[in-house]
Amino acid sequence: MFYQLLLSLSLLCTFSFPVHAQTDIGRVHVDSSPYPSFVELVKRSDLIVFARVNGAHQPYPTGRTIPQGKIVNFTQSLQVKTTIKGTPSRRLTVISTGVEPLPDASSPLNLTYPGPLSEGNYLLFLRKVSGSQLYSTAGLWQGVYPIYQGKTITLSNLGFPELNQLSQEEAIRKITAISR
Repeated sequence: MFYQLLLSLSLLCTFSFPVHAQTDIGRVHVDSSPYPSFVELVKRSDLIVFARVNGAHQPYPTGRTIPQGKIVNFTQSLQVKTTIKGTPSRRLTVISTGVEPLPDASSPLNLTYPGPLSEGNYLLFLRKVSGSQLYSTAGLWQGVYPIYQGKTITLSNLGFPELNQLSQEEAIRKITAISR
C-alpha cells in the first residue's frame, strides 16, 4: 500500500509539474537571411524597439570552426526603452554568432559572423528564435541602427538608407506607416 501511494505521488508530481527543455544556446542557428527591402524588414520583424544594449556578453561554443577561429554564439541582454512593433518584455536576450578570437573591425568575417553588439543605444529589428526565449537581429546587420546624438545611423552598405539620420519620432512614424 505504501509503495502504491509513493508511486501515485511521484506520477502526480511528474505530470503536474512539467519540465521545460533548456535551450542549448551553442546549437542555436541564427538566421542570417537578408531582406530585399526596408518594407520587408519592417513586415517580417517580430519586434522593433529602441533599446539599450548591455556590452557584457556570454559566449557559447558551437563546436564549429573556420580557419580564423572558433564559431561561437553570444548572448547579451538589452533593455527595451520604446516599442514600435510587437509586445516585448522590458528585458530581452539577443543571440548573435561570431568568431573567437574576435576579428579586426575591418575583417569581412564580421559580415557573416557579427558577434555581440557594443554597449549603447540602438533601433533594433528583431526576430524570435524558434523554440526559445531568444531574439536575433533581423538580417544580421540590416536590423541594427546605432543611435548617435539622438539620430539613427545606417551602417555603410549594410542597413537601409531610409533609416539614416532619423530622430526617434521620425523613425517611429516611418516604421508605423509600413507596419499598419
